[in-house]
Amino acid sequence: MLPRRDANCGDISECKKTNEVWALNTEYVAIRDIKMCGCPIDFIHGLAMPREVVTGVEDSNRQESIWQFAWDVAMQRIEPQSIALAVNPKSQRTQNQLHIHLVRLDKNARTHLSQYLPVQVNNLESIWATAANEARAKGLNEYGVLVTQSSTGIFLVVVTPNSPEAEFTVWKCD
Repeated sequence: MLPRRDANCGDISECKKTNEVWALNTEYVAIRDIKMCGCPIDFIHGLAMPREVVTGVEDSNRQESIWQFAWDVAMQRIEPQSIALAVNPKSQRTQNQLHIHLVRLDKNARTHLSQYLPVQVNNLESIWATAANEARAKGLNEYGVLVTQSSTGIFLVVVTPNSPEAEFTVWKCD
């Protein structure tokens, strides 16, 4: 099917049969997640993905630059203090293609984040390396990654054995 540009796609079944491309370059694509179908217009859930096959967090071919791409796309749709970029661990994902969820933090996320002792980084250039180091330090063989930004503009990286999408974000509408 051809890409869709309308926000709620009207008919839910039609929405689920189509894609809405939010951004595209030679390396990455960002699309509307199917979870937006039938939701209120203010609910946002996108996916940023490499255009090459990269399976997930565990794939050595993952590129650091996908984080900046995902952040830039999220900035066009979500207020900066609410942006959450999340990648689920291998056992808790539905697709065998790397995808970063572009969603909002839930209302309790910031309090909950402190329990994980987020790593602070100044930019998005080494998120995969930072997450891998943190996972090793925590003894995690399998992990998910959450990236958000503090009120001072520092990026926060959280590594968790659980789904950061489910744990910290508004990932579905009710």
